[in-house]
Amino acid sequence: MRAHNRNRGALMRSIILAGASALALVAVPAIAGEDQTDTKAAAAETAEDEIIQITGSRIRRTGFDTLEPALVVSQEYLNKRGLTNVADALNELPGFGVGVTPEGGQSGFGVGQNFVNRFGLGSARTLTVVNGRRFVSSNAASIFGPTGGNGLQVDLNVIPQIMVDRIENVTIGGAPTYGSDAIAGTVNVVLKRKFEGIEVRGGVGLAERNDNLRLNLQGMAGTSFGPDKRGNVMLAVAYDKVDGVLATERPRTAAALGAFTNPVATTQPSTRNPATDGRLFGTPLRTGVAGDTTPAAVFIRDRRLSGLTFGGLLFPSTGGFNLADGTPRGFGTTGTTRFAFGSDGRLFNYDPGVPFGNTDASGGNGLNLQETAPITADLERITVAANFEYEVFDGVRVFAEGTYYKAKSLEIVDQPIFNASLFGGLSAPLLVQATDPRINAADRATLANLGVTSFRLSRASRDIVQNNADGENHLFRIVAGLAGEFQIGDRSFNWEASYNYGNSKGFFGATVLDQQRFVNAINVTTNASGQIVCNTNVTAATNVAPGGVLPIADPACVPLDLFGEGRASEAARAYVTTRTRTRSILDQEVFNVNFGGSPFDLFGNAVGFNLGYERRTEKALFDPDAFQRAGRGRAVPIGGNKGQFTTNEVFGEVLIPLVSPKNDVPFIYKAEFEGKARYVNNTVNGGFTTYTLGGRYAPIRDVEFRGNFTRSLRAPTVTELFTPVSPAFSAVPDPCDSRNINQGAKPATRAANCAAFFTALGITPPFQSNAVTATVPITTGGDPSLANEASNSWSVGVVLTPSFLPGFRAAIDWNQIKIKGPISNLNTTQIANGCFDNDVFNTADVLNANSFCSRITRTSNGQISTDPQNPGVRGGFVNGQEINFKGLTAEAGYSWEWAKIGRFDINATLFYLDTLTFNITGIVPDPQAGEVGDSKWQGQLNLGWTSGKWGVDLQANFQSGPMINVLDTPTTRDRIFFDDHVVVNTNITYQLKERSFIRLAVTNLLNKQPPYPLGGVGTYDTLLRRYFLSFQTGF
Repeated sequence: MRAHNRNRGALMRSIILAGASALALVAVPAIAGEDQTDTKAAAAETAEDEIIQITGSRIRRTGFDTLEPALVVSQEYLNKRGLTNVADALNELPGFGVGVTPEGGQSGFGVGQNFVNRFGLGSARTLTVVNGRRFVSSNAASIFGPTGGNGLQVDLNVIPQIMVDRIENVTIGGAPTYGSDAIAGTVNVVLKRKFEGIEVRGGVGLAERNDNLRLNLQGMAGTSFGPDKRGNVMLAVAYDKVDGVLATERPRTAAALGAFTNPVATTQPSTRNPATDGRLFGTPLRTGVAGDTTPAAVFIRDRRLSGLTFGGLLFPSTGGFNLADGTPRGFGTTGTTRFAFGSDGRLFNYDPGVPFGNTDASGGNGLNLQETAPITADLERITVAANFEYEVFDGVRVFAEGTYYKAKSLEIVDQPIFNASLFGGLSAPLLVQATDPRINAADRATLANLGVTSFRLSRASRDIVQNNADGENHLFRIVAGLAGEFQIGDRSFNWEASYNYGNSKGFFGATVLDQQRFVNAINVTTNASGQIVCNTNVTAATNVAPGGVLPIADPACVPLDLFGEGRASEAARAYVTTRTRTRSILDQEVFNVNFGGSPFDLFGNAVGFNLGYERRTEKALFDPDAFQRAGRGRAVPIGGNKGQFTTNEVFGEVLIPLVSPKNDVPFIYKAEFEGKARYVNNTVNGGFTTYTLGGRYAPIRDVEFRGNFTRSLRAPTVTELFTPVSPAFSAVPDPCDSRNINQGAKPATRAANCAAFFTALGITPPFQSNAVTATVPITTGGDPSLANEASNSWSVGVVLTPSFLPGFRAAIDWNQIKIKGPISNLNTTQIANGCFDNDVFNTADVLNANSFCSRITRTSNGQISTDPQNPGVRGGFVNGQEINFKGLTAEAGYSWEWAKIGRFDINATLFYLDTLTFNITGIVPDPQAGEVGDSKWQGQLNLGWTSGKWGVDLQANFQSGPMINVLDTPTTRDRIFFDDHVVVNTNITYQLKERSFIRLAVTNLLNKQPPYPLGGVGTYDTLLRRYFLSFQTGF
């Protein structure tokens, strides 16, 4: 399949190069001719008295200014950048954190979805609306979904790009206008309301490495009809397809760089040289003595998991898995005779690489996890959307919107099933008899000569099943309503009543292992004819799978050969695997009616108001098949979930212009007060009042100050409320592990508590916790008594529009958000840190030293439990303590004409992240400002030139150098600060004729890789330079 994609990519690359060459052939000065359409210019020239409705308010007013800071992405910008998904444009903007995207590892119940995340507060706290109305979510109601089940996020894949007029993002103040979830901000996708004619767009894109093929085709048609063209109907169809890319297909991710345990010198051979052992920066080994300041972790190249392979690594049948130096324990008197099975089914001498701890190595024959990692998923989607409106008589119109969406997605690779030394439970190594007839006779003799009668097989079985998920999403939404305007005397009023219904269905599948059939197929014997057949006669010579499952008689059983990658027959793979199927259904029903206008003047200025009522019902169903519910594979049993809630909401807002220019008041050019409020009554958790109080003051025409205080909410979702206690798996960053013991927000407290822990359990440090690098079973669940999240937020800023510099505008705002009771599924990091970074720690009972320690189950040697019947960590949804955010947003733009040269546009957007701290437990705050994905400084600079038929744009996206963890010290790892990062994009536009354009967009023009040595998937552009050639025409 990958080879086929490369061949197809070569063809498409030829097409793109041909198009680019054609564009270059006509690249001559073209000062004369029709100017290209420029939506930003059109907006700037809008008459000051035009009545519009802005995002974050239902009051109609003049001008585009908002009380809250706002960013706008135009249709023109999407076209020029070659962006066929609106999420891509938003994720480029400073101030948007890492959301849910098709990049990186994917949830099995939401492959390829796109949820945006304003300010890094979590995608559940960014509300997305379309034309100012709620849109049904696609976030599966499961803790195994793309966000862990929290939030009603809108999948922006659904939006047909051709129909977009603009995308408005308003910070903080959307809750009184739209209700729950608008804590960080509101994204309003404004679609074209009317259209006449036909427009067609198409494009093809390709990465320079001949992959990541993108195909896009869109069309839109519309017409006006009826007397005086009172009606308009428009239809749009958009098709988009993107090929995924593997981590091994890019140099940085293929290099398998990462930070891992820096060994203690006394455990290593005296010949080991830090300059040549695989570490990147030559950092010395640790001394292991008290006060050692050598970094506990070092960056290495070619990281391998030394305790397993894809074909199978052999361990002695009993005892530990590691020697004192951290390498895998083999056979013989020294334990250094090591074997693994090759793809030919034969044993070979295994090279463990250079150890960095008990599980990781640089080089060698161990497992390269990058071979199981994607950079981005396959995604194919089609959207059909329609708008209709008709003015039935003067001042009254009927309108309707319809959307149908279908998408198919595939996670092109994922981690396979394991039976490995890293894991416990069903994923622990297999106990194999050395006389197994599937093993080559010569290899059986080799093992016998070493006295080996049985061994443990540690394997990652990607040749059996890869666990990569696929999904198919269907979404249907319809909005219908009546709206009108009327006058009483010289006063204008407006009203609207609408019904909004959305239904989102997800069907998710995967090929998984059937554990019972797996056990059947690994136990074999020979029949009278010498053929290898399945064996149900359990004796001492039986191969043993962990978990106590015994083979059963099955006439369909086919022996499974695990002794070397690719040795299993197709029939055996078919026997031990099955297809799972899960459906997710979300329903949204919204009825909204509102009435507004201007009933009177104050000081000669029209006072505006809006009042309304909204009723919203959210329903969710998550329905795994019987196989998953019973936990018959390797995953924990995945239970279903079902629930609903209804809100009844009343809202109102008022705009009071205290002073306007016509009042001619000295030192007050304009002064306005805005107040908004909404009362939400939820059938599950009761009532909540959200409100905004703010105003704008301009002492002169050129300068305006603005500010607001807003109280917002986020209501718990069906997943957070009703999920039954469910098992899961997770790694645990155990604080007492030697890599972590000197870290954290309270290193002294952690060290003291860990010392008491070691003493009580008789552990001699340094301690290495297996759960740091391998998952353990955990539990989690919902809570129907969860309260609403409540946030108190404010912003204050200034807008500059100097009259002496026409075409210039700048705004700068300071924003603060404090969220009380944030809903969180207590994760293993929070629980572990809450245990050992806690000033309350009972040294007489270290396993239950406080309430967080009691959520962790440990064995007598201090390791976290790997027994699914006695899970290692017990989490669940809670109302946490608080989240704090402080940041600065700024934007400046300037446009001017230069005679005979053309039009120039400069736009800069800046974001400074001062504080982003999650304090869920109330014990250990987790500051994240300045970490990877949340850089302190983020900026975007856009430069544009247009002359006649030509246009050229250049864009630079900047992120300041991050840390992996802002609490890191020089003893944490040998690099804690990373470089600033700039990605440059460009595009060229040529206007063929009126409404016809050809464009070439280049993303990552300079082929910039993530800051060394970070991998950066999901945070930085890892796809590198790529091209998109597009064509647009209309008539």
